[in-house]
Amino acid sequence: MPELPEVETVRRMLEAHVLGRTVRSVRLSGARLREAIPRALSGRLRGRTLTAARRHGKFLLLDLSGGMTLISHLGMSGRWLFHPEPPTATLPHVHARIAFADGSCLWFQDPRRFGLLRAVPTGRVAADRSLARLGPDPLASPPSGGSLAELARGARTSAKSFLLDQRRIAGVGNIYASEILHRARVDPRRPAGRLAPAEWSAVAVEMTKVLNEAIERMGTTFSMYRTLWNEPGTYGDELLVYDRAEEPCRACATPIRRIVQAQRSTFFCPSCQPRRPARPAGRPEVARSRANRG
Repeated sequence: MPELPEVETVRRMLEAHVLGRTVRSVRLSGARLREAIPRALSGRLRGRTLTAARRHGKFLLLDLSGGMTLISHLGMSGRWLFHPEPPTATLPHVHARIAFADGSCLWFQDPRRFGLLRAVPTGRVAADRSLARLGPDPLASPPSGGSLAELARGARTSAKSFLLDQRRIAGVGNIYASEILHRARVDPRRPAGRLAPAEWSAVAVEMTKVLNEAIERMGTTFSMYRTLWNEPGTYGDELLVYDRAEEPCRACATPIRRIVQAQRSTFFCPSCQPRRPARPAGRPEVARSRANRG
């Protein structure tokens, strides 16, 4: 599934190449995606000009003149493809064809049909049923170790599941959760509520680094994700643990392990991410000192 870096890559490309274009027409396939595309979508977009491309978590928000916003989610296999001129070849699984007044067009392709397209008044975007439940976006509001520790206070869910919970942090998905925890040296199976403040600080730092590095490489492509120009992301070459089961850890050469958590694959290094982290320096001496006083 495209995650925050992939959606941000598409957003930036839309901002650079599509803003200012006026919608001439919208053709829909009639197929149902995650939910049915409203028939009124064509009329709501026609004649409006794209004025801004925003994002919250994995949701893309395209603002149009007259106070309308197109909400889009790429689901498992969705992609936006821009054509400066109408393509001569017909692509399969295209569920929305937006034609602009200047002859260019923007198509939404989604083979597996888990994506989302819905137009709502711009002033009501924050209250939309898909967006209202989301947590803060980690690029717009970078978390601190303290904020993550407070958010995880008392949480029994695993550290990996905690990062995937869109109600807590919007945008981090399976690929980047594994990478963030590896670079922070946190075992993904440990309860989130038991991580030390220093560990959450490491997670916060690595979250910002990993997401920005992935955006610089246009995200990660394993199969279906493509940029606006139908290009694959290249961050896959930089992955340290994800999809590298049994391959040697790039830091210590220990074989990378794969486990399943909440029906999703998790990858980690058992040496770099120990199940039981080392005790802080000085702790045994304190314990012995107290025993001697007794």
